[in-house]
Amino acid sequence: MKPTLALSGLVMLACAALPAQERVVVPARNTSHPRQVFVKTFNHAIIVKTYEGKDVIVETGTDRTRERRPPADTAGMKRLDTRGGLAVTEEDNVIHVNTSMTSEGPVTVTVPADTSLNLQTHNSNVDVTGVRGEIVAHTFNGHINLTNVSGTVVADTFNGPINATMDGVDGSKPLSFSTFNSKIDVTFPAGLKANVAVKTNHGDVFSDFDVNMSAGPSLQADNSGQGKYRVRFDRGLTGTINGGGVQISFHTFNGAVYIRKGK
Repeated sequence: MKPTLALSGLVMLACAALPAQERVVVPARNTSHPRQVFVKTFNHAIIVKTYEGKDVIVETGTDRTRERRPPADTAGMKRLDTRGGLAVTEEDNVIHVNTSMTSEGPVTVTVPADTSLNLQTHNSNVDVTGVRGEIVAHTFNGHINLTNVSGTVVADTFNGPINATMDGVDGSKPLSFSTFNSKIDVTFPAGLKANVAVKTNHGDVFSDFDVNMSAGPSLQADNSGQGKYRVRFDRGLTGTINGGGVQISFHTFNGAVYIRKGK
């Protein structure tokens, strides 16, 4: 097992040079396979962008506990909670990023394009641009915006829209887009081959693909043991695009679903 990076010193040096920001550079140690980046935070937005380099760069605001004036009744005492606002570890191309509740600003991660992501926040947004890999994005109160991404996507939020533009789709893995209180708007390449499943309880479904859709009641066995059946009408739709292919699901409770055809 490789040791994780000891980053506290790097963070403190960065803070000395940039007092309003914490910044960590994770060097590329193994280029034989793509990076995986896990980001977990609570109240902060997550922004991921790509560049031509090989390192992963993580930036966020400073830890506010370092800047607070101590109470008057602590004269002659030292604060013991010296933990910084940003923690980054790496092992075998797997990078974990965590922030404290007291750090400020968004978490901005700059990565090589062929990086896989697992992004989790609770009370803010997720924005990803240009990544080619597996993307898992989760938030509770916020939007998810994925711009010019490729690969596979699992995106879910509760209070916020999902907007995605995909330049390419990995046909070997299913995709999923789910929200509760907003719309889902996804653009796919014109040559997409997919089986789609769409459900919206209070909204409509729109697409400029030639989608062969079907809808109908499903029969479910009654659990009473009497051999009875009941018919349940479900607003879920299923269908195929360009003859079928990768499985893609869309689910929202209060909102419309837009399945757009790109170039």
